[in-house]
Amino acid sequence: MDRVIKFIKSYGVGILLTAGSILLVSLLHWLGVFDILELKTYDYRFNTVRGPLTGWRAADSSIIKLGTNVVLVEVDDEAYRLMPYEWPYPRGKVWGKVVRNLYKAGAKVIVFDIQFDAPDRYSETVDKFIDGMAGEFKDIVQLKPRHGDYVFGDAIAEAKAYGTKVVLSTKMVKEPNRIPPEYVSRPVPAIMKGGPDTGLINDLMDPDGFSRQYAIYGQMEHKPDKYYLTLGLKAVKAYLDIPDTALTYFDQKELICRYGPFRIKTHGFGNSFLVNYYGPPSGYKYPSEENLPPWGTFPRYSLAYVYDTEDVELRDPEEDIDWMSQFIPGDIPEWVQAIEDSTERQEMIDLLGLGSEFDITTSPFYNKIVIIGVAVEVIHDTKYTPFYNYMGKQQLTPGMETHANAIQTILHGNYLNVVGGRIMNLFHDYPFSHTLLVTLLSVIAFSLLMFVNPVIAGILVFIEGLVYFGIGCGLFVNDLLWFPKVLLSAVLPNTFVLEHMDWFKSALPGIGESTVIPIVAPLAGIIVTYTSNVIYRFLNEQKDKKFLKNTFGTYISPELIERMYEEKQEPKLGGVAGYHTAFFSDIQSFSSFSEVLEPEKMVSLMNEYLTEMTTILLNRRGTLDKYIGDSIVAFYGAPVPVENHEYQACMTALEMGAKLEELRRKWRSEEEWPEIVHNMQHRIGIGSGKIVTGNMGSTMRMNYTMMGDMVNIASRLESSAKQYGVYIQVAESTYKAVKDQFEWRFLDYVRVKGKKVPVRVYELLAEKGKLDEQNERAVAAFHAAQELYFEQKWDLALEAFKEAEKLEVMFPGRNTNPSTVYIARCEYLKENPPGEDWDGVWTLTAK
Repeated sequence: MDRVIKFIKSYGVGILLTAGSILLVSLLHWLGVFDILELKTYDYRFNTVRGPLTGWRAADSSIIKLGTNVVLVEVDDEAYRLMPYEWPYPRGKVWGKVVRNLYKAGAKVIVFDIQFDAPDRYSETVDKFIDGMAGEFKDIVQLKPRHGDYVFGDAIAEAKAYGTKVVLSTKMVKEPNRIPPEYVSRPVPAIMKGGPDTGLINDLMDPDGFSRQYAIYGQMEHKPDKYYLTLGLKAVKAYLDIPDTALTYFDQKELICRYGPFRIKTHGFGNSFLVNYYGPPSGYKYPSEENLPPWGTFPRYSLAYVYDTEDVELRDPEEDIDWMSQFIPGDIPEWVQAIEDSTERQEMIDLLGLGSEFDITTSPFYNKIVIIGVAVEVIHDTKYTPFYNYMGKQQLTPGMETHANAIQTILHGNYLNVVGGRIMNLFHDYPFSHTLLVTLLSVIAFSLLMFVNPVIAGILVFIEGLVYFGIGCGLFVNDLLWFPKVLLSAVLPNTFVLEHMDWFKSALPGIGESTVIPIVAPLAGIIVTYTSNVIYRFLNEQKDKKFLKNTFGTYISPELIERMYEEKQEPKLGGVAGYHTAFFSDIQSFSSFSEVLEPEKMVSLMNEYLTEMTTILLNRRGTLDKYIGDSIVAFYGAPVPVENHEYQACMTALEMGAKLEELRRKWRSEEEWPEIVHNMQHRIGIGSGKIVTGNMGSTMRMNYTMMGDMVNIASRLESSAKQYGVYIQVAESTYKAVKDQFEWRFLDYVRVKGKKVPVRVYELLAEKGKLDEQNERAVAAFHAAQELYFEQKWDLALEAFKEAEKLEVMFPGRNTNPSTVYIARCEYLKENPPGEDWDGVWTLTAK
């Protein structure tokens, strides 16, 4: 139970933030905020990850072996240039003939992605002209040709009689002022007399204007129970001879629309499905690839060549080769008849199957669904599809090819397996599985943050996102190793990759093997989870740092507080024992200052002095305990450890002495301070040992301070320094730790007042190698005299200390020096010998 409580305290807020992130991302996903980005990742999977399923650029796959059931006949640039008529082409002379050519060439279904909802313009113009001439030439009416719509209708009826079905385009139109406002715009009655089938061609565009979905049927508001099948479905119906009695049924549980033998996987609870586009526009090729064939997603032929038989004259005689005649039984093209050598001519007839044993199965249109539409750019019947940016080249797909891709998707049953059934427009049927994916990735991101610091977690979270993105792409091509293969192929030598291309190149997915999972929303879950938790941690850290600064800001430097937090070394309140260094400083003869200075001047002087000294203390990572009047009480090594704290304390003492000399020069220059200020000196005592630090006091008021025997010793060293005339007195424990880094004078083996155990004490003079010559000579002479002193050779010691005294540096305020002290002591011990068992200890009788 305790572990659970501890876990909740540590990670409770993070768990709530993660849960909030999941809910927020799911809400935004539900509202469609990520739809556009999701659709772009969807397109990326088509045009970059997978590529074409058919055409000469596609890799070998089971789908290529199956082949396509659709052939395109395009009104392309070539047709625009070669056709003997201007657009729109006359229906009787062009479309009627095209229908006859195609059914003779074995086409099973002919689909027009062209609307014929208005009378034939060519026939109307001719009729109007002849009617206008009837007043002058009465017999001219007899020359009026049969209306093109009737000729076209007859061709459709003729094709139907030969077993080829024709499907024409209709469109559902909405006019607000009409009653009822919706109706289906059909081909003109003259054409409909031929008995064609019809299908809707209403576009179903995504929010970004791309065509990714294909409608199965349409409905009108005033006839909700009547389904109008789309052009693609009607083409499939005609191709497979599905009876008119076949019903369309939507299975909401399985998200499947049943029609005849088909189970169409719908895009959510709707009447559409995602088209599994087979490739880029069939007729496109790079300008740099003029010698290569077009991409050929579907077989495609220019309308000019399908129209071209021996009774047709194209605009360019050199290109008028009667191309279509080779696929029509009994029609021998003029270019074959023009072969002079009879043997060669017969061989060509036999080769083309134009003889008595003509093989209709050699026709490219045999048993195919032939879609006739417009591909020339000036007519603007083009669509944005997932292959719009294929190979970095922006290209629009002719509208007729969206029908071709939809038809082929249905015939192959090559539907996309969409996790949750829908990738966009989730407002009315939000898939819970998407939230599960968001939750999974968000929990992983939070778990990473639990165990490592935010920087490393950020790197791992980025890798998590890449892995998920790789999985999403891999599922689309049915190869979970897709992403590793891409990474390895980018870093490994090209020669190695080419040698092992069979492994590096992912095979194209087979029928129904492409799975689509949402990518953007789960990645957004990762980002929001990571960001919210990191922001919370940052704010919490700032709060903790503020607490530390409020608690310890007056004691230690801001840098030390930062380190306390970064190293997670929280101070343990209530008293913690450790090895630390105590530091005491005090102004010499401070009581004299108050006698000559006004209170305001005194406060100003002390503020300036204490500010400078405290700055040095904090810069040296010391902890300020308190101010006691002019005294500074501090320690090193708490509340966080400080390396070489003995060294830091000694450097603090030396730097304080140097700073005080600067202040004295400043005060002398200001001329407002009395002489006592000009000569201000301070004494410092330093000792290292076992010290207890922590918040101590009452429950109402506490102070972070120190206690311990070494604290008392350091305090005594500061106060007793005046007896020796020195300004920095250091205990032996500190001296041993840093003796090689500074210049020292061994002062005494002394028992300070109030203590029974004697200690060796030292005067700190300077950093190693920085002691001036006079002091160096004075210390050497002093140590030589000391040796005589401890040998109880009092007369010799007296003489030696007198010589050392001459070398001592004296200045205003320094009333004595160690040599002078030892002279008096030698005289006393000479009169009062300590005895042969004397240990050299001197007991101080004053603090």
